[in-house]
Amino acid sequence: MSRPDLFTAIHKAIRAMVYDAGGRLQTADFADDRAATTTTADLIPVLSLLREHHHTEEEIVFPQVRPFDETLIDGLEAQHETIETLLTIAGDAVSATETAEPASRPDAGAELNKRFNELAAFYLEHLAHEEQTIVPVMWEHFTDEGLAAIQKAIMASAKPQLVLDWLGWMFRGLNRQELVSMLSDAKASLPEPALEGIRDLGAANLEPERWAVIREQAGL
Repeated sequence: MSRPDLFTAIHKAIRAMVYDAGGRLQTADFADDRAATTTTADLIPVLSLLREHHHTEEEIVFPQVRPFDETLIDGLEAQHETIETLLTIAGDAVSATETAEPASRPDAGAELNKRFNELAAFYLEHLAHEEQTIVPVMWEHFTDEGLAAIQKAIMASAKPQLVLDWLGWMFRGLNRQELVSMLSDAKASLPEPALEGIRDLGAANLEPERWAVIREQAGL
């Protein structure tokens, strides 16, 4: 039986989000006013979720792990500082694209694409590094109940809409087995109105045939 893992599922959701945003960004026609407006508007919540994720780690997860491996946490926090810089640069590039004159907007969009690529490259490498380093430390020093308590603290700290935003990307980023396990746990612990919201999210984010299989296997 696998142990609780606080990183892999949310990291798969982040990867799904970054891949989606990067694909739309690099194919966007910034000479078209509507396409340019839609592309930059869609990128803003992506940057916000990336920033929210590493802040949650710093505020809830890292303090729990620091007593067991201070050097590891110092290194991860240093990487977070780089991420914050790259997020700011990407955000500035979004603003520059939004305010650019129509004639110069394609160049601004190309610059935005470069800055987002730099952010994505570092962020994705950072996610892999976390999975390879901090997960084993947590499994060594925390019981399953302790890990579940940290996960509960993360959920309790998040606003309902933020939870829904992340859940939507989990539907897009997790495989069948992972989704069935997650939804089975949700069925056992959540009231019916919350489960109905989850059903709506599943239907909105998955192909009908795939969602039908997952929903049946999870008992939803």
